[in-house]
Amino acid sequence: MTAVVNEQTSYLSDRQCFAILDRVSEDPQNGLALRAFLASIALAALRPEEARVLRVRDVELGDDGTGWLMVRPQAQERREEDSDSAGTVRRVPVCRELAAILKEETTRRDLRPDDAIFVLDNGRPLTAQVYRKTWQQARAAALQAHELDSPLGRHASALRDARIAAWLKNGDQTAGHILTVAECAGMSAPRLAERFADCLRKPTRDEIPWDRLEAALALPDLPSQPNRTARRP
Repeated sequence: MTAVVNEQTSYLSDRQCFAILDRVSEDPQNGLALRAFLASIALAALRPEEARVLRVRDVELGDDGTGWLMVRPQAQERREEDSDSAGTVRRVPVCRELAAILKEETTRRDLRPDDAIFVLDNGRPLTAQVYRKTWQQARAAALQAHELDSPLGRHASALRDARIAAWLKNGDQTAGHILTVAECAGMSAPRLAERFADCLRKPTRDEIPWDRLEAALALPDLPSQPNRTARRP
């Protein structure tokens, strides 16, 4: 996946995402916790607020090294422009890399089912102020000068956008595929298509099944003569 930078949108590449996460891990106080938190956004396309409230009980891991996250709605999400399906619990797939990170963080801090997964090493809650400051410092250290002057990765939510873009680009882009990505991202399909239109492949004129479209839109054959209705005696 390559980075795309223009006036409309910007997506971090995989290399840039993990370069920033590696910089985050160098924080002497909370580096491991913050990297695990940001990795959940980068690998599962979570909103930062969704990742902050994840608890151990919300993670379902299988024997094959993958699993699911049960992402629960937050009051703040209802005000977000892309949270069309806010208010419902959704299942988000967990890849092997994220599963290993979550297991390591749970073991490292000896967490119980009701414990929040991502907190600071001193036990305090992870606040937006803390992760935003760390994100900006890591971004400044990982990106090149011309990238820093662009919208690329300006906010931690850029990790979520990069993952959604990758999901869209690396699939067959059928209606079913787009609906699945929308469900995992907690968005409606129309909103997803609007916001990530540049990630969707546009068919050429020759690929459009014009004959089937014409047949589907055709009116039924009408009788040549109108039916006469019998008059009452």
